[in-house]
Amino acid sequence: MHEMWCGTDTSGEPMWHVLTADKDLTLCGVEKREEPGGREKADRHCLPCMKAFQAAMASMKS
Repeated sequence: MHEMWCGTDTSGEPMWHVLTADKDLTLCGVEKREEPGGREKADRHCLPCMKAFQAAMASMKS
């Protein structure tokens, strides 16, 4: 099962990432740290994470 995590993009803005099974990294390779504080939740998703998640789901169907 995959889990979403609110991290940041390269500019520090909040963004949803997809975590790996061990929940230490994101599918795009970002190390999981604390969620950005003092900000509203993100409404953006990490495109590399979403592409990797889509590929993982497609491979499970095969």
